[in-house]
Amino acid sequence: MALFFMGTLFTIRAQQNNTLFFMHSLPEANYLNPAVQARCRVFIGLPLISSFHMNLANSGFTMGKFLTVYTDGTMARNENMQISSFPARKYLLTEFHSVLLAVGIKRNNLYYSFTITEKNNVTFIYTPDLVGFSLRGSEEYQGELLSLKGTRLMFNHLREFAFGISKNYSSSLSMGMKVKLLFGKYNFSTGNSNFGLFIEEGTRDIRFDLESKLNSSLPYILTEEAPDRYRFREIQNTSLLKQLMNWRNPGLAIDLGFIYKVDDRLTFSGSLLDLGFIWYRSNLTRYTIEGEHQYQGPFADGQITNDHLLPVFDDLNSNMNHTLSSDPYVFFLDPKLYLGAARKMNDRYDLNFLLYSRFMPGKIQTGATVSLLTRADKRFRSSISWSYMNHSVTNLGIGMSYGKNPIQLYAVTDNILGFILPMSTKNVNLRLGINLNLGCRDIFNMDQCGCEWLKKENDRRLRKERIRK
Repeated sequence: MALFFMGTLFTIRAQQNNTLFFMHSLPEANYLNPAVQARCRVFIGLPLISSFHMNLANSGFTMGKFLTVYTDGTMARNENMQISSFPARKYLLTEFHSVLLAVGIKRNNLYYSFTITEKNNVTFIYTPDLVGFSLRGSEEYQGELLSLKGTRLMFNHLREFAFGISKNYSSSLSMGMKVKLLFGKYNFSTGNSNFGLFIEEGTRDIRFDLESKLNSSLPYILTEEAPDRYRFREIQNTSLLKQLMNWRNPGLAIDLGFIYKVDDRLTFSGSLLDLGFIWYRSNLTRYTIEGEHQYQGPFADGQITNDHLLPVFDDLNSNMNHTLSSDPYVFFLDPKLYLGAARKMNDRYDLNFLLYSRFMPGKIQTGATVSLLTRADKRFRSSISWSYMNHSVTNLGIGMSYGKNPIQLYAVTDNILGFILPMSTKNVNLRLGINLNLGCRDIFNMDQCGCEWLKKENDRRLRKERIRK
């Protein structure tokens, strides 16, 4: 099953947001650090246009190595792709998030937020041997033991209701927290498989040493068509609307964040996101299989397809211990950790550094970002960043926002090269949207009296004092 999904995932055209983390002029920065407060008294994120986020990342290879693109626009998997240099266990991630509604209200030292977000996430952890075996079949692996231990596939579609509060405890310290009610819509997850394959030399028979499981909550359930013959079949009377309005899979998560201003120049900040789980109870399949068995082919000597896998699946069920049930199960989210430092160079520029970690089952995604934030004027903000992520240094990020009151437009990406050279990069990332901000007048007496000339004169005086120092 994992082999089949590997091929299909690469046909997707795609929550890391490292460049956005320091862009506090955007209310969306609160999604990454709940301590961040929007600059205006009221923020409204309109349905569907406030924030759309997509991300595709692969730590093993670029898409150009896996796929061959022909002049007529068709694509084919590259059977000759070299994989010997891959370290063990890589990951493929896809994320599509859409904010359905967002509201933020600032009152004195407190900032209250509420968001409804639709999230689709896929995580696939794989080994180099799995890639080669799925591309070229068993022939080149005769007499060898394939390393597939730790292979996992997880797909999760959920709706998130987030309630947040941030407080400025002093001029130096702000802290924030979010409580998120989750409702799972679809889920497919395999356990941490203990998976061994040995290809018998001369016969290409496969000796399986297997201990694996599958949990799913989908419009399809695994059913027994005949003794030891299982297939996924669609559940009757499950319309798309009914599936999307399913409230039977509840969950809970929390976000924590802080901002600590050491002095006028140096600020530290950090957040821990998505500490939580979903309890799946509807449209369930729970399947486990374990044991040893030698499959006496024939098996494919080229690309592995679903037609090859089903006969093997049937044979394993006939000769191994397996169970099938519809019991509820718990699915844990991937926690994410951000730790950042910002150095204010002057009134126009900030230099920032960020460490990022995502804790997946049996694997940690890490990254580091250096960014330069600029304030050209009151309405335009921009950021340029460079990141090391997904075992790649070719990640050039750009963030821009324009407007403040009442309309604000923005677009942020961690890797603009992913749109220019999509076949040669390991990451494609984008977040964009339109915000409605109200009550954005600076809380500053000379502004309230309309004496803008006095504020400008005061700014010039402060700049001259800093130069003298």
